[in-house]
Amino acid sequence: MLSLRDSVKLTCFFAATCVAVAAWAQGSSLNAHRLAGGEYVAVGDLARFYGLGHNLSRSDGRAEYRTTFAQLSLQEDRREISFNGAQHWLSTPVLAARGQLWISAVDVLKTIDPVLRRGRSRTPSVIRTIVIDPGHGGSDRGTRGDRGVEKEMTLDVAKRVERYLETEATSVVLTRTTDSTVALEDRVALAESKHADLFVSIHFNSGGAADGIETYCVPAAGTVSTADAASRKFHRGDDERSPGNRFDEKNVWLAHCVQKSLLKTTGAEDRGVRRARFYVLRCASCPSILVEAGFLTNRTEEQKILTPEYRDQLARAIAEGILTYKKSVETK
Repeated sequence: MLSLRDSVKLTCFFAATCVAVAAWAQGSSLNAHRLAGGEYVAVGDLARFYGLGHNLSRSDGRAEYRTTFAQLSLQEDRREISFNGAQHWLSTPVLAARGQLWISAVDVLKTIDPVLRRGRSRTPSVIRTIVIDPGHGGSDRGTRGDRGVEKEMTLDVAKRVERYLETEATSVVLTRTTDSTVALEDRVALAESKHADLFVSIHFNSGGAADGIETYCVPAAGTVSTADAASRKFHRGDDERSPGNRFDEKNVWLAHCVQKSLLKTTGAEDRGVRRARFYVLRCASCPSILVEAGFLTNRTEEQKILTPEYRDQLARAIAEGILTYKKSVETK
């Protein structure tokens, strides 16, 4: 499989109208072209670069690739792509121009390549300490369904994740172990004080009859969030560069591993790996994600979440996703 050089920086894509991204093997290159005011890579070129084979779709405006190691399908004017077992939200919709489809260069660099290259690190990273963050607590109850309260559900799932991870000889720290109020700043500070290698925040969603699971990581610098306007008040500074951007590639790979594991275990609707500058993501001192493990406002989904058996499924899936990530970055 071909891969992008680690030395290529995001700014390179915006510095010129056309750039060549050199591959480690075979001397191949991937060219970005200026289209519609941005830098884009032709999907056909991307497929050849990564060895994804031929486009299997017969529909105009759609492309689909399947190999033994990768699966990618996308459609023009859509930000959502299906990619290696989970949906991902791009920073920019797929573009149709010059008789072919194009993906923005930043999405190639910050979504496609990290997932194909498992976090894009040339050296192993040892995962010793994992911080699990049960969302809300105390005076902040979070989302409330007909019977379920988010702060109670998140704490229960977090404690179950802790038990699954501790069987793997991993140090696990919870940001709260009781129904207590913990400021966002204190959650991040705890992770930093413990020299955490990973930070995983657990939440449950609200949104009427909507259902499904989504996992968030911080957007790349200069790109937009996928969160809706109503929720952006929780992650102000939507166009800023965040401290968490130091871990862009690992963030998205961790989010992919956990989202894929959750979908496989629960069979829930795939709402995708999304991007948002939630405080605990943009200010994190290590790779970090935020899981929205279902909608308490959806009566059917709430009924499942209220059962200990389903919460245990969620916890086991989150733990397995984390361990998949851990194994991949520790064995380069």
